[in-house]
Amino acid sequence: MTADKFPLFTVATISYNSGKWIRQTIESVLASRYTNFEYLISDDCSTDDSWDIIQTYKDSRIRAWRNEKNLGEYPNRNKVLQKAKGKYILYIDGDDILYKNALLSYANYIDAFPQAKGVWGVHAIYFDFVVFPYLFSPRQLTALNFLSTYPVTVVGFTDTVFAVEELRALGGFDTRFAIGDTYIKRKFCNYYEVLLVPAGNAFWRQYPTQASRRVTKFYRNIIETYAIDAELLRSVDFVLTDEELEKAKLNFRIRAVKMIVRNTLQKGKLFDFVKLMKKLNISYSSLLLLFKKGDYSYKAGATSYNPLFNQYNFDK
Repeated sequence: MTADKFPLFTVATISYNSGKWIRQTIESVLASRYTNFEYLISDDCSTDDSWDIIQTYKDSRIRAWRNEKNLGEYPNRNKVLQKAKGKYILYIDGDDILYKNALLSYANYIDAFPQAKGVWGVHAIYFDFVVFPYLFSPRQLTALNFLSTYPVTVVGFTDTVFAVEELRALGGFDTRFAIGDTYIKRKFCNYYEVLLVPAGNAFWRQYPTQASRRVTKFYRNIIETYAIDAELLRSVDFVLTDEELEKAKLNFRIRAVKMIVRNTLQKGKLFDFVKLMKKLNISYSSLLLLFKKGDYSYKAGATSYNPLFNQYNFDK
């Protein structure tokens, strides 16, 4: 068994009409200071020069292919996942840039916390009760998702590392959702320990036509966020206590109503309000929840004065 056959990381690039930026993506990955990785590139039948550019790179770590037909974002992510030989996988798409020390940082984290099944970047400034990196249990992660306002699963996907076997065990990316990365991260939280670390290991390019912007049209982001959380709260494997689950369900209902009203009625869009309430099967009596406050006080028993920490930042 050699590092070449079984590298620590699979870096995965899915590409569709990324010709404008994909050279930067590929060259940033190949310039990594950590070298025990394979690089998979799956071009999703681009109609620009993406595939021509990809073929100019002959590095032995690269395995690249062009799909015979356009699969779409999440089927393409799943295709790469099934071909991965690495123990961990991270997705650096054809418009992103991997920072030079990113893989080295991830490797160091994994060496220090081998039980972690994911290493996810978060915006540390919002977490006033944690000294990072910190390994969170499934119950803690799920409580943060439903009983706090701390953004565990919404940071750009470029700062997300998964253990390959565990990601496969959950079925990979669910193609029902346009925000399938959010769904798998929230689901993953319910099953596996994840090391949260400060974000900033890659550049996530943002522009008007990218997929993450398109889901905001026609309230798709609201509809899918509601469907995802409703499904998870019904899960028989849900890890919260009964009392926490009831709080989570109430928070979910309050948040949904307020989100709908904020995005429709407060903008003078009465017809959209009616359509959304019907689409999500929310009764008008639920509008009384506008006068309630959710309980988002969960901090895993810590405070900014007495934060969660481990020995990582103190060991020499």
